[in-house]
Amino acid sequence: MRARIILYCPTIKAVLLIHRINKRDYWVVPGGQAHKGETARETALRELKEELGIELAARDLTLLYQLDQDNEQQIFFKATSKLIRAPLIQGEERTRSSSTNIYHPEWVKLKDIAKINLMPPQIAARLAADNA
Repeated sequence: MRARIILYCPTIKAVLLIHRINKRDYWVVPGGQAHKGETARETALRELKEELGIELAARDLTLLYQLDQDNEQQIFFKATSKLIRAPLIQGEERTRSSSTNIYHPEWVKLKDIAKINLMPPQIAARLAADNA
């Protein structure tokens, strides 16, 4: 199981995504693989803190979507943020980052979601439809 957090800033009407550039150019919602015994909420919160240094409480998360993709469940939560400046990448992503393997957090305006290569495609379609 993977869990992710769509962090929304109402001030700038944008979501915080991670722009990935390696052999491909695409975007992902912050999050990742659950550790043994971890709930989806715990996973999402831990991953957000590890990847972006952002700490939220479980009560800040609202379940948004559940997708089954490639025999793996992906759970998406939503939370709001007052942050306007995108944080720097942290944790193991920072360690793995290089000029040929880029992890770059960026705020993406909701109106621009359909213009980027957000993975998985189902989440891009849901976000674009929800915010049309």
